[in-house]
Amino acid sequence: MAELVKDVVCDMDVDPDTAAAKSEYEGTTYYFCAEGCKVDFDANPQKYLSNGGAPAAAPAAEQPSAAPAAAQPAEASTGASTEKRWWEFWKS
Repeated sequence: MAELVKDVVCDMDVDPDTAAAKSEYEGTTYYFCAEGCKVDFDANPQKYLSNGGAPAAAPAAEQPSAAPAAAQPAEASTGASTEKRWWEFWKS
């Protein structure tokens, strides 16, 4: 088994000897876990190489939306809240 490399599209570890697909770009060979990753890479290599080979962040329109309010923590990041924190019950 060869040393594993990263699929620059999905960040999965890939064995170059058994990779599902590969592409040549500017003298470098890139290996992919699936044909779909190769297709995405071939359509826009710079999108995936702009972070030094790490997958680029998805544009805001493609990112998952924020969790519903019910799934958010009750207190804001500043710590301001009308609810008691668990450790405050011990102070009473």
